[in-house]
Amino acid sequence: MAVSRSEKAANKRVDTHLRTKGPISEGANQREVKTVERNLKLAGFDPGVVDNKFTAKTTTALRGFQKSVGLPETGQLDEATFKQLKGVQARVRNHDGWIGKGQAGDRVLEAEKRLKRLGYDPGAVDGVFDGDTAKAVAAFKKDQPRDLKGNHQEILGTRGQQVLERETKALSHDPYRGRTKPSAEHRRLDSLTTTRAARTNLDGTTGFGVGENGRHVKNVQLKLRAAGYDPKHTDGKFDERTEGALKAFQRRSKLPVTGRVDEATWNKLGKAEIYSTKAGAPAQREGERSRAVLRSERLLKQLGYSVGKVDGLFTKQTERAVKSFERKNHLKADGAIQSSQIRKMEKELDRRTVSPRELRAIMPNLPASTARRYAPLLNTAMREQGITSPRRQAHFVAQLAHESIGLTTFEELGDRSYFTRMYEGRSDLGNTRPGDGARYHGRGPIQLTGRANYRRYGQLLGLPLERKPWLAARPSVGFRIASLFWRTHGLNAKADRNDFYGITTSINGGTNGYSDRYQYWQRARRVLA
Repeated sequence: MAVSRSEKAANKRVDTHLRTKGPISEGANQREVKTVERNLKLAGFDPGVVDNKFTAKTTTALRGFQKSVGLPETGQLDEATFKQLKGVQARVRNHDGWIGKGQAGDRVLEAEKRLKRLGYDPGAVDGVFDGDTAKAVAAFKKDQPRDLKGNHQEILGTRGQQVLERETKALSHDPYRGRTKPSAEHRRLDSLTTTRAARTNLDGTTGFGVGENGRHVKNVQLKLRAAGYDPKHTDGKFDERTEGALKAFQRRSKLPVTGRVDEATWNKLGKAEIYSTKAGAPAQREGERSRAVLRSERLLKQLGYSVGKVDGLFTKQTERAVKSFERKNHLKADGAIQSSQIRKMEKELDRRTVSPRELRAIMPNLPASTARRYAPLLNTAMREQGITSPRRQAHFVAQLAHESIGLTTFEELGDRSYFTRMYEGRSDLGNTRPGDGARYHGRGPIQLTGRANYRRYGQLLGLPLERKPWLAARPSVGFRIASLFWRTHGLNAKADRNDFYGITTSINGGTNGYSDRYQYWQRARRVLA
């Protein structure tokens, strides 16, 4: 919302008064004072009652504003002060949520706290956006991607505040552990860092901190990143952001929060990376964040266990999933993943396939040669999207069996005139161009229909389905489309609950062929149990 016409008129009256009659100070009683008080309140400074009286509280508010913008703290309203005040008014009106010099309030206070937590120095954390706060904001934005830097380095917009909040929250966890292949270089760097952390300096301090440069600093930065405290740079320069990340690590590790790397800090930080050539030796446990954990999470999810977010972080939920796997396989349920368990997961996943014989038992009219050709394609597609438990597979195969008449056709039955009548001009399917109805008719074992769906699934699979829609009728592509549709519509979860009705309506939009689908499902349950 821009500055209103009435606000502009009021500002003009104040400008005229200041130009012709000079500054306004405490004791004045005139309508120009009310305009100033409104602007002060808009900027976050409390002038007391907004009326025509220039009181002591108005003076205090004005001094606070002048200090924040770097003007002499006279407590009088002069032309320079009002010019700055109008600039803040315009910012607030034109950019709701932005904060910058000359503003005060809770948003500013929260930003200052977060900047300080990250290692930047906003000066006094008092909720007033002054020159020190502006310098801290500029330093923070300098460490961000290009799209956040912009031209207004001393202003923090809504996106900047969101990034600031996100990066601060990212420090609020216990230290993680990474996993990397050991090398002679790792050992040399760790030895160098150990020596520098134990060194006593000329000023009596131990270790190293802000201002230090070198490979040992880079090693610390890499270890901080592995521990989950991003220093933003791994360039070997111990800057304010490295100090902020280190303080967060020390705080969560119950160490003295000094921002310096001494022996005690390095003893713990040096363990932020596990040097190992094996994914499960030593065993993966809660707190590890690595590619090895990511692979284990994917295996567990494909086997039907609930691991939560698949992001490579071994959480309590990952541990619960591991214990479920261990109990089911009669193993010691300690919630840790060893190499032998990873091999067992892989073998179990390999066994969870639908054989050509089982396909024919579910769909008796399917020729044996076709079943042998389709089975590996079907299993690959199911494995990609976690359709690996017998329950999920039974639901999935049953629905495909109905949609494709027992996997005997991957093209919707009908001719061009029928497709045109059914789908032409259907904006809900993305068919907005002449000929789209026939061009994007149902294909594949789940009957992908409509330009929008061909575009979407083509983009997700990296295939030119919109340009070459006939690819969807190829079994190698059609099964992958079907399994991706299944996962993106949350049907694994519905299969886990045996929600047959919910799965049917998600695929069909109704209950067409319900009885036939149900018969296939009952048969698949018996065969795949």
